[in-house]
Amino acid sequence: MYGKKALTLAVTTLTSLNAPSLNAKTQHDRVDVLEARVHDLESKLEKALHALEAASTKQTTAAAAAPVPDIKKIDQKVKLIERKLEVDKEVSDGKWAKLPNVEVGTQGLNVESKDGDFKLNFRGLVQADGYYFVDDEDPNNVNGDGLVNRFIMRRVRPIFSGTLWKDIDWRIMPDFGMGAARLFDAYADLRYFRSASLAAGKFKAPISLERLQSASALTFLERGFPTQLAPNRDIGAMLHGEFDGPWETESTRSYNLYQFPEFLAYQVGIFDGTVNNGNIDSPTTDGKQVEARIFAHPFKGAGFDAVEGLGVGIGGSWGHPNDSATPTYATAGQQTMFKYASAARIDGTQYRIYPQAYWYWGPFGLIGEYAFSQAGVANQSTVNTGTGPHTVTKYSTIENDYAWNVTASYVLTGEDNTFQGVRPRHAFNPFEGKWGAWQAAARWTEIAFDSDVFRNVAKPGSSTPIYAFADPRQAVRNATNWSIGINWWLNQNVKIMADYNQTSFQGGGGVYDSKGTLTNDVVDRATEKVFDTRIQVSF
Repeated sequence: MYGKKALTLAVTTLTSLNAPSLNAKTQHDRVDVLEARVHDLESKLEKALHALEAASTKQTTAAAAAPVPDIKKIDQKVKLIERKLEVDKEVSDGKWAKLPNVEVGTQGLNVESKDGDFKLNFRGLVQADGYYFVDDEDPNNVNGDGLVNRFIMRRVRPIFSGTLWKDIDWRIMPDFGMGAARLFDAYADLRYFRSASLAAGKFKAPISLERLQSASALTFLERGFPTQLAPNRDIGAMLHGEFDGPWETESTRSYNLYQFPEFLAYQVGIFDGTVNNGNIDSPTTDGKQVEARIFAHPFKGAGFDAVEGLGVGIGGSWGHPNDSATPTYATAGQQTMFKYASAARIDGTQYRIYPQAYWYWGPFGLIGEYAFSQAGVANQSTVNTGTGPHTVTKYSTIENDYAWNVTASYVLTGEDNTFQGVRPRHAFNPFEGKWGAWQAAARWTEIAFDSDVFRNVAKPGSSTPIYAFADPRQAVRNATNWSIGINWWLNQNVKIMADYNQTSFQGGGGVYDSKGTLTNDVVDRATEKVFDTRIQVSF
């Protein structure tokens, strides 16, 4: 670089020569002049080179005097920043790791902790029903005629459930159907041991098979008559467990209450006790009731598909209610068909026996049970004595009632038929040619009440009967129902149902004279014919 500068300086100097000075007269004079000029140029060039060298040295010295960065300190700072970023990421990841898993789907809203020990589930059930009665033209609503066609909200249930500390299940379910608010389920279930779990609170009584079936999975809008001879909900504590079969691999999982997919299951508990078809909120007597049930799938895991879904069992109860209120019984159209006299009470020993079974094989399903209920019934009145009011029993009897039910169903679209309902292979989507699942069903169910409960206790020769327990003009002796239905499962969450029910009766009707006075004659209540529908949303 310095050579280029020197050359530039030399060229500049040469161009600065005074040309006229070279015009000497003689050759010798011209040589002298040129030599003098060359010496002068050499001197100037040497000075210029010295100046350039000095300037270069000064620049190099200045550059050498500049501070040199400390590479080690910079490296430490970089590592410190990197570690800080790592710590911030660990803290951020830790916060995200503590957040629960949240899922919304066909099973409602599910929130679960990362370790799975805590769970929260929100579900719901809404059933909007319509009842349309046929051949009921009598405007006086006598003997089952003149029935009102109506729409009702049969069930409206928000359902909250979950798990605490991995092994404690809980459930809370109120119901706002039929325009009333009532608590149906509220219990905790300690499932530490699969063979012996403990549930306590208010829940379904472990007796009737069809009662234990979820309301969202029913084949018909209303259950068969046997369920009306069993308690609905009861309050108490229950020991329950399940066991694997000889052909199954051992499982350590304990299933939720009444799911019973296992080889053998049992339930036994002590409860406040409630009347037939009762839903107790608070006991009114000291009497308690033992309720128990055992149910088995004898061929589960045996490798025989045809009988893999066969389940058989028996349930029952025993108790001693005192002065308990009497129940009422309803038809498939939700009309009262049997009620006791106002002075009647359930009083004395009561027990029930419920053999039960179902069989599911592919799209085919069959469920049935038989019910026997025995209870003491008393006609009571209150009298005042010197020590205060006392209950006095005037008449008493032992009432034996029977009921049975058989329901067959078939899934026309080929999906599996199960006790928990039908899961469509394809959700309804007319734009893609998918139509959900279709199920056809038929049922026969019957109930009979003890003839002694219609006893006339009036004195011989009296023109006016006195029915101490139930009036045969207002309570039927027997009811027989047959039903057919079609169910359309649009998807797992929406179902449309349409049933036709026809129920014939023995007794339960009275004859009125021209003055509108009820006579002593007993006739059969008019046959009830009802077409009912339901739109159901469950999630």
